[in-house]
Parts: sequence; structure tokens; C-alpha cells
Amino acid sequence: MQKFFITIFIVTMQPFLAYSSAFSTTARICYYNERDYVRAKKACLEAIKIEPNNFELYGILSGSEIGLGNWQAASAALIEAINIDSLKTLTWIDKKGGGVQYFHQAFYFSAQELFYKQNYTQVLSNLAYATLLIPDDIGTQILSGVTLYKLGNFDEANKEFRRVLDRDPENPDVLFLIGKSLFEAKNYDASLSYFANAEKYYDLRYARIAQMIFQNRAEIDKALAQRIIMLWAGKKMNELDSLLKEDLKFDKGLDVHKVNIEQYYKTAIDLARNLYFNGMAYYYLHGDSLALNKLRQSLELTPGDLDALFFTGELLTKFKNYHEARGYFEKLTQLKADDLNAWFYLGVCYTQLKEYNKAVDVYENKVLPLDPENIGALTNLTYVYNELGNKEKVIKYSEQLEKIKKEK
Repeated sequence: MQKFFITIFIVTMQPFLAYSSAFSTTARICYYNERDYVRAKKACLEAIKIEPNNFELYGILSGSEIGLGNWQAASAALIEAINIDSLKTLTWIDKKGGGVQYFHQAFYFSAQELFYKQNYTQVLSNLAYATLLIPDDIGTQILSGVTLYKLGNFDEANKEFRRVLDRDPENPDVLFLIGKSLFEAKNYDASLSYFANAEKYYDLRYARIAQMIFQNRAEIDKALAQRIIMLWAGKKMNELDSLLKEDLKFDKGLDVHKVNIEQYYKTAIDLARNLYFNGMAYYYLHGDSLALNKLRQSLELTPGDLDALFFTGELLTKFKNYHEARGYFEKLTQLKADDLNAWFYLGVCYTQLKEYNKAVDVYENKVLPLDPENIGALTNLTYVYNELGNKEKVIKYSEQLEKIKKEK
């Protein structure tokens, strides 16, 4: 009787094993050969029910989730693989799985998502796994430092930043990345020193390349520098070639100096970006004068920066410098015709400058078509029309305001 039972058991297991193998094989083929992440994921999930201790299935599942952009699921699957057999999993990642960089994403981007959800303890857990894959990754170390800042572990946070900077302490790009990470974490005070140091080294880099570009002039021409940046950004190479020949006296123009111009553009953009974030850090710390100074410096390099234009104009309205603020909002609305807030502030500037007809035109033809129930615009229209002596329009907009207020 016992023998009969064993025979039956073995016979019934054979299709079970074949079923398991089919799912595993499908997962491998879909992942390795076809990069069909949806099918690979499905096959992995089915196979894992049968082979729960198969580290490779969890590795393939993680790789599939990475391909689908599901960072939390990707990191969870990879942790399962490591827990089953860390050595085999790391060997598999290195040799077969698609590369360390690819799987590093699972931990890094899941940590980034968790950071924005303020789950800081779990962030550090994911980053520990990320460090297991790439021990000296700059992004991992910076995110770790910022997370430690959020947890109040300032000494440990600064150690992480120090580890990054020890490799290249005068690298403005690294200094900026640390500052920007702290800025995005709303640690504005902490970000300022990094932006200041980044600016120092960006300035040196900018000065070197700018001297090369403006070698045939007594000094750097700011207006000309802006034109170079705008032309390069707009890919207007023929105009840029003419500028180099006519204004900067480079006989061979862009043919010879293209590399230098590209380097100049990148350096100017990097410096301007750092100045912008530095200014915005002061902005959120209510250091309005310092913020305005940095934003203006940023716009000297990149005059078409929409955000810098807006916040510069806004700060100028705070200082009641409506005449100068108007210029920034006029330029911004030329560049972005559907910017509701910029149009509203432009209307405010016209109102304060007693240019009432321009104010009416902005409120009625620009702001209200974008936001018909804009209380600020309706309120200002009642004021402007009262100043113009148009009682009919005052009544019209007053009634609209009352109706909106009742509905809310």
C-alpha cells in the first residue's frame, strides 16, 4: 500500500514540475531576449508561487518592475532575492541581470519616492542596498545626507557630504547638487553655503572661458554675452557665426570656435542655475534683497529664464518698484502668453502706475479669459473703472464678485 502511494505521488508531481519550469523559462525568455517586461513579470509571479526560494525569479521580477518604472515593487523584489541568497544575487546582477547600474536604479529611485513621502527611515534602508551595489555613487551619498538632515542627524549628514566632496572639493557641480538637494528638502539655510561655494568655483570657470571668448574686447560685453547664449540655445548658428566674425573679430567664426562657444554656453547656464536656486533659497527665508540680487545676476546670464523673470518681478512689486517690475512681467508674457500669474502681476503694475487703460486690457483680455472667476482681477477692475469714472463697469464687476463669493 505504501509503495502504491509513492508511485502515484511521483506521477502526479511530474506535470507540476513541468508547469513550474515553463513559467521560469518564459520569464527568462521574456526578460533576457524580448525585454517584454509585462509578460516577464506575470511569468515570475506565477513561478514564484511554485518556487518561492528562487532568487533569480525575484531578480527578473525586479528587473521587469524597473523596466515598467515601478520602483517600490522593483526594490522589494530585489531585497527578496538578496535575502534568499545575497552572493548569488549579486553575482547574477553583475553577470547576467543587466548590470549593476540598472539594478541600482531600483533602490535609488524607490528611496527618492519614499523621501518625498517623508518616510525617511525607509529611505536610508533602500540607500543601504544601493550602496551595496555601488559603494561610491554620488547621488546615493547626497540623498543619504539630505535624509539624515531631515532626521536631525546633522553630523552624519555632513559626513556623507564630506565623503562626496573629499573626492573633488572644488567641483561646483557637486556643490550645486548638494545645495539643490537640501533646497528641495526645504533645508534652505543649509543649502546656502553650498550654493555660495558652487558660485565661487563656477565664477572661476566662467571667467576663464569668457576671457577666451571676449579676447578681442577690452571687457566682457553683457549684452553680447546674452545674445551668444540666446542664439546657441535657439540653434541659430548662422546668426551666431556672423556675431563671432563681426562683433568678436574671429575671422573663421563658428567653424573654429564652436567648441569654445558650447563650453561657454554650458558654463553660463550652470552659473545662472546656481544663482537662481541661491536666490530662491533667500526668497523662502524672506531675505528679499539678497534674493533679488541673486535672481538679477541669474538673468544677466540667462535673460529668458521664465521662473527667474517671474520671481524678480514679484520681489520688485514687494518693494513697490512697479516701473521696473513691469518690464520683467512684460518680457515674461511675451515669452509665455498663457502665464496667468504673470499677466495678473502685470495688471497690478499698470494699476499702481495709473496706466488704467493698459490695466483694463490685461485684466479683461488676458487674465479673465484664462480664469473667469479670478477674484483679484475682478476686484482690481472695480477699482480701475471707479478711477476712470465708469460706474456701469464698476457695478458689473461688483455684482460678479458678489455672485462668486456667494457660490463659494
